[in-house]
Amino acid sequence: MRSTLKTVTTIILSMILGAAIVRSDGGHPTAVNASIAALQDGDTVIRVYESVSPAVVNISASARGVDESGRAFRQEGSGSGFIIDRQGHVVTNNHVVTGASRVDVTLADETVWVGELVASDPANDLTILQLQAPPEKLSQLTIAPLGDSSALRVGQTVIAIGNPFGLGRSATLGIVSSLGRARPGESSRLITNMVQTDAAINPGNSGGPLLNLRGEVIGINEQIEAPSRGNVGVGFATPANTLKRYLPELIAGREPSHAWMGISGLQLSPTLAEDLELPVSQGALLTRLTPGGPAERAGLRGGSRGNPGGGDIVTELDGTLIRSVEDIAATIDRREPGDSIGVRYLRGDKPQEAMVVLDAWQPDIGSR
Repeated sequence: MRSTLKTVTTIILSMILGAAIVRSDGGHPTAVNASIAALQDGDTVIRVYESVSPAVVNISASARGVDESGRAFRQEGSGSGFIIDRQGHVVTNNHVVTGASRVDVTLADETVWVGELVASDPANDLTILQLQAPPEKLSQLTIAPLGDSSALRVGQTVIAIGNPFGLGRSATLGIVSSLGRARPGESSRLITNMVQTDAAINPGNSGGPLLNLRGEVIGINEQIEAPSRGNVGVGFATPANTLKRYLPELIAGREPSHAWMGISGLQLSPTLAEDLELPVSQGALLTRLTPGGPAERAGLRGGSRGNPGGGDIVTELDGTLIRSVEDIAATIDRREPGDSIGVRYLRGDKPQEAMVVLDAWQPDIGSR
């Protein structure tokens, strides 16, 4: 069971599933201008905090086990979450509660209630809990509204609220540093379209909300980059639209299914192409295929230990030009298990085409 905010220092460019795509917000004023205008009012952040922080909860997860010597032990961890309705549903990260035999949820008024697991989406590191509280308590809950993460812009002001190091409902302020990031999640599957922010995020913030200045949740804080040297301030949040896409299934108690191609790969660069003597310098080089997986069944080939450059090079997927493994992830995520997807690739210097029938991803699959 993971007990704190997960730290990722290396992106494993592997298999592929993805997330939503960043879209324009139409003819509305830019988010950056809206943020600047809002911050001219010094009370804006205060209003957001006062309206949303009562919806932020502290999550304590515990598990019992037996060590190699046969001695019983108890493992505990904590994280954050937020309430999304008056039925008592709480959103958090899957890694906050994985393996827990008991989950306690502390509300803003310091009352503590058992959180019952409703469903999880390990692929996107999301979990829904439900507070085991009486109806009169549920009717008084503060709800954190979900916003539209596709409307975000780099430079937009955001606020993170959570429980870093157990310090309840702490707020930090920052900006959207970048959009569309792909990061390996708890299951090593790539979570795509993540929101990068410099708002301070620390262990214990996992599962807490990242908010815009309207007080809407536009991300679920999921991980940080923690280099051994250098400045910190690089955090990542799962976009709110990913949560909204799968929320009906999760609340119904079902784990969402995700399309899966069964490949691992590397993004080509001119240097890598030159080192491996490849005919092109753009695309995704397949390094490994899952035995019996969709890509292998369709006739694609990966590299080998003695010949890492011998794998096929994917150049186009479903009509989309492929520059990286992340491009494949985003394209696959728009599909469903059972869909067929067209692949154009190079084998040596010869163009090839194939149709791949996508399978459903499983958490115990070694490669994506």
